[in-house]
Amino acid sequence: MKKIAIFILSVLLLSCAVRKQVSPDIQKVSYKQLLRLNEARIARIHSLQAEAKITVDSPEFSGNFSADIYLTGGDSLLLSITGPMGLPMGKVFIAPKRFIFYNQVMNQFMTGTLKQFESLNLFQFPFHVSEIGDVFLAKDAFDILKKNDYRVQDGMYFLDATAGQWSYRIWFDPALLVIKKIEYRSGDQLLFYKTYDQFEEIDGVYFPKSINFVRPEMRQGFSLYYESVRLNRKIDRKYFDIKISDSAKQINLSVNQ
Repeated sequence: MKKIAIFILSVLLLSCAVRKQVSPDIQKVSYKQLLRLNEARIARIHSLQAEAKITVDSPEFSGNFSADIYLTGGDSLLLSITGPMGLPMGKVFIAPKRFIFYNQVMNQFMTGTLKQFESLNLFQFPFHVSEIGDVFLAKDAFDILKKNDYRVQDGMYFLDATAGQWSYRIWFDPALLVIKKIEYRSGDQLLFYKTYDQFEEIDGVYFPKSINFVRPEMRQGFSLYYESVRLNRKIDRKYFDIKISDSAKQINLSVNQ
């Protein structure tokens, strides 16, 4: 019993040591270094294969579902959506210029342009179709930024910067040196913010299992929790094959353009 107690105490002490907080020091870590690390992190992610829980909340709609996610090259995305009790709801494939959506509940097969997909707002996501890949990959890429302020805030590295008409407020984790929270602004107006939590090192990349996207003014929120993540693995093309029922109603939105 005494040996067991000593073993448990050792484990607790070890876990405390692992969780030891790192104090940010702006004299040792510059904002340019943080931005370079962010750029390098983005460059290392080429594909994503994951299982996730997604929650969407707005004044018009509130719901949650499970999703299998396949993303290659940052521009081809397949979502396989499952509802309550494992009920298959649909699959959507998004390419650079077109989309395919198979609504398994309504037994409809729909194709069209990305602009048409945007107008349908099928999943009530609070961001544009062109931003889906960036959100799922926890990707925040910047043009040349002009520093307004760089300091320690709330125990993290804090950067206030602008690029043209856009401004950003960014908080970096002091230990992992990755973005934990970022606000996107136009002038003094907060457009939206994103938060990243529960980072894991996957294929040499620190990747968040928890992602939140919020538009406060419109009271719209999107939460994603990854149950499993595989980065930079070759994705079998079979996952992008969408098999539909022979009786499915086919709708080509481009025909009426």
